Amino acid sequence: MRTVTFDFSALEGSRRYCDPDTEKLIAERIGDFSGIHFIGSGDFHYVTKLFCDLITTKFDLLLIDHHPDMQESAFGGGILSCGGWVRTMLEENPMLEKVIIVGIDPLLLPETAGFGSRVTVFPEGSTVTPVKGENPLYVSIDKDAFCPACARTNWGQGSMTLGQTEAVVRMFCEGREVLGADICGCLTIEEGGTVRDQAINATADSRLADILAEYLK
Repeated sequence: MRTVTFDFSALEGSRRYCDPDTEKLIAERIGDFSGIHFIGSGDFHYVTKLFCDLITTKFDLLLIDHHPDMQESAFGGGILSCGGWVRTMLEENPMLEKVIIVGIDPLLLPETAGFGSRVTVFPEGSTVTPVKGENPLYVSIDKDAFCPACARTNWGQGSMTLGQTEAVVRMFCEGREVLGADICGCLTIEEGGTVRDQAINATADSRLADILAEYLK
């Protein structure tokens, strides 16, 4: 299974918020949506939107994240952000039909309102049940949904374990075509991360990649 790692940290106008010129540069570099992509820090989670822009068939998004990434833009239209890219996709991508979000902080549920049956949310600690759907699936995982024993990130974290995440991935991917996947959430040395933090994240990345590879061509 093809895996690709992207580092956009040196690009100006790319951390947390992505200006239109930088968005264009990133879109040119990512190539396509297939395979498993590692996109580093959750500060760059909006890159998922750029992968999904390349999908030409109707699809659903499975998002495992401690944040719904559905904030309304603080700067008006035209600025893509790590905190609002899911909302942007729902509003702008005609191929996206449904979003399934697992693991968010229950206090952030109000951010997910307004899209009716297009958005299904399973907050942190709730029971996850299957959601009917026949569309192909794109999977995006932010390790900030995990407890600190399973991952170390630069955002507030949830309580999911790798075992729980595996069960969720299998629940939604079994019997469906999986178009592609990405994984983000890390803690760099520059941000105060330790060698131990990086080792924990490397273990999580490897296990997630193995699980996802079972469903990707």
